Amino acid sequence: MRKTVLVPVQKTLCDAHIARDGSEEEATQTLTLGVRTWDLCVEHNATFGRYLVDALGTGVHDTVEPESVPVAEPAPVAEPEPEAESEVVTDPLPVRSVMIAGEVPGYDWETVREAVRNLGYQVVGRADESTVLLILGDGGERNGSKLRDASDRGIPCMDVREPGRFKSVVCAGELVGSDPLPEPAKVGPQAMSERERNRAVRAWARTNGYEIPTKGRIPMHVRHAFELTHRDASEGKAAAA
Repeated sequence: MRKTVLVPVQKTLCDAHIARDGSEEEATQTLTLGVRTWDLCVEHNATFGRYLVDALGTGVHDTVEPESVPVAEPAPVAEPEPEAESEVVTDPLPVRSVMIAGEVPGYDWETVREAVRNLGYQVVGRADESTVLLILGDGGERNGSKLRDASDRGIPCMDVREPGRFKSVVCAGELVGSDPLPEPAKVGPQAMSERERNRAVRAWARTNGYEIPTKGRIPMHVRHAFELTHRDASEGKAAAA
C-alpha cells in the first residue's frame, strides 16, 4: 500500500528583492561579508559582485553573470491598407426656378408658391440662369420688370388667368409654357379701378419683399411705396421724352 507523506519544503528568498519592493524571488546564492550574510538571486548576486569588484579592484573573473533573458521580438507592423479611391464629387445641378406675375384665380399667394415648390421648382422674384417659366396671373401684365425679363431671356409664359388652368397643370404634375407673352401695361395707377389697383399693389408688394395679407386692407406704407415707385417711373419717362 502506498502512503503519501507531505514533506514541507523550505524556500529561500532573495533579500534584495524583499528589501526593494517586497517581491519574492528564489535565492540561489549566498553573500557573506564578515558576520553579515545575504541570500541573493542570480541577478542581485551579479550586481553585488560588480559593486565589490569596483570597490576592491579584484575578483573580476569570479563574478557570476546573470542568465541571459530572452528578448521578445517586436510585433510585426501591419501594412497600411491602400486608401480607397475617392469619388469625384460633382456640383449638383441648379434647381429650375419660376417667376409668378399677378394673382392666380382661386388661390392665395402662399398656396401657389407651395404648389410650385412641390413640383420641384424654386420661386424667384427676378429671372436668372435657372428660370424656365413665367406664370402669368391676373394683373401680371402690370409687372413690367418680370415681363421684360421673360422677353429678354426668351422665357416661356404660362397664362393661368383662366379659372381652373393652374389647377389642371398642377394635377398633371408639369408646368408647360406655350402661351403668348403680353406687353407690359402702360396705364398708370390713377387709371386703375380700385380692384385693379389692389391687385396690382399686392403683386408689386410680394415681388418687392413686402408681407401683406391675401385679403383685407393693404397697409398704407405699402400703398405709399407702390405709388411713389410708379410716380418716379412716370416722371423719369416724361423727363426722358
